[in-house]
Amino acid sequence: MLDRFPVSAVLPVRDAERARRFYRDVLGLVATDEDDADVLTFRAGDGTLIVLAELPDREPQPHPVVSFAVRGIDALVPALKERGATFVPLSAAGTYAEGRGPRTPDVANFGLVKTAFLRDSEGNVLALNQVG
Repeated sequence: MLDRFPVSAVLPVRDAERARRFYRDVLGLVATDEDDADVLTFRAGDGTLIVLAELPDREPQPHPVVSFAVRGIDALVPALKERGATFVPLSAAGTYAEGRGPRTPDVANFGLVKTAFLRDSEGNVLALNQVG
């Protein structure tokens, strides 16, 4: 029934303006709302959205809360690092500790899937997954 509809992730943020700058300037997402909106919304691929809700007392989860299906992860990770993204070891993100294939410091190779985890400005863990 819901298989026809895009999914939007809602993430808690402590500081909306800091989060806006991170998602816009570091991740390169385009805001779909006004600068003074109570809830921040950013457009991602294929009609999906990331919604940021300012909840100053909320603690971020230690595991990924959003996963981007990406292509070219080996080039994307260094490009994001140049823009200020901080990548975390997979074992520090409360999930997979290793991988099966060759890996770089930031990208784990699980055979069919390559994965990297980064932390946003609010402490949320975001996954980048490349399948194939």
